[in-house]
Amino acid sequence: MKLSNHIGSSSTRKFLKTIGIFVIGGTLSLCQLANAQTFPSKPVTIVVPFTPGGGADNLARILVPRLNSLWGQSVIVEYRAGASGQIGADYVSKANPDGYTLMMATTAVINDKNVSKFVGISLVSADAYVLVVHPSLPVKNAADLIAYAKANPKKLTFGSSGIGAASHLSGELFKARAGIDMLHVPYKGTGPALNDLLANHIQLMFAPTQTAMSQIQNGRVKAIGVTGLKPIEALPNVPPVATSGLSGYDAIGWFGLLAHANTPPDIVKKLHDDIQKVMSMPEVRKAMNEKGAEPGNLTPVEFNKFIQQEQTKWTKLIKDANITIE
Repeated sequence: MKLSNHIGSSSTRKFLKTIGIFVIGGTLSLCQLANAQTFPSKPVTIVVPFTPGGGADNLARILVPRLNSLWGQSVIVEYRAGASGQIGADYVSKANPDGYTLMMATTAVINDKNVSKFVGISLVSADAYVLVVHPSLPVKNAADLIAYAKANPKKLTFGSSGIGAASHLSGELFKARAGIDMLHVPYKGTGPALNDLLANHIQLMFAPTQTAMSQIQNGRVKAIGVTGLKPIEALPNVPPVATSGLSGYDAIGWFGLLAHANTPPDIVKKLHDDIQKVMSMPEVRKAMNEKGAEPGNLTPVEFNKFIQQEQTKWTKLIKDANITIE
C-alpha cells in the first residue's frame, strides 16, 4: 500500500487531525506554563482609579515596594481618576489581557455594567468604614447624629469618594435606616473628600479607616462609629453604628486587585500567589493593621464569588435610592 493512499483515507485524516489538536494543545499549555514561570518579565502597572491619598492608593503603596523586590521588576502606580472610578476601570478593561495591567478596585468600581470585564485576583482588604465628623459638630455617637439630623433637616452634608462608592452607599444606607435627609457630595477620591471635611466644607463622611486614621489620631476629625457589627482593632473604643443608634446597620468596603477578564488562569494564579506572599509578610500586615485594614486571604474563585455577592447586596439600595452610576 502506498503511503500517500493511506494518508489520503478519511480515517487517517481524522487521526492526524486529532493528533494535531493534542500537539497544539500541549504546546499551548507548555507555553502558558513557561509564561507563568517567567512572569513578570517587564514592569507591571497598578491602576488606582481615584486621586492620590485615598484607601486604594494607601494599600497599593504598601504592596508596591515588596512586589518590586519579589519580582525584580518595577511596579508602577498610575492614577486614572474620574466618574466614580469608571475611567480607570474602562482603561484596564481595554488593556492587553496579559496580567501586566492591574487595578486596585473598590466597591464603587465594579457594577452590573462592567463586572464581566474583570477577573478578581486577590482581595486585599474588606473592612468596616469609620463614620467621622468635623469636631465642631455637637455629636458623640450615631444616635446623637440621627437626632441632630432630624432637628436640622437638610443641613448636613456627607462626602464620598464618588457615586456608588462604599463611602457613598454606607451613607445612603444610614440615611434610609435612620429616616433622615443629608446632602451627598461626591468627590474624585477619598483624599479630596477628607480634605473638605477637615475644612468643614462637609460635616461628615464614611471613610476607609486607613485613610482617616492619622486625622482621627491628631484630633482633626472625630470618629463616632464604625460600619461593621463589631468594633475594629485599630479603633477599639469606637462603637459600631449598629449598637449606638441604628440597630442592624452593617456595611463594609473592600479593596482588591483585578485584571482583564481574559487574563490566562495561570497568570492569575501566579499574581494571586505572589500578592498573598507579600500580604503575609509581618511588616505588611503591621502596616495594614496600623491603618485599620485586615489583609484578605480569599482564593481567586472565592474573591470572584465575593464580588458577585457584594454587587447583589448593594443593587437594591442603589435602585431604591435612585442612584445613577455611570
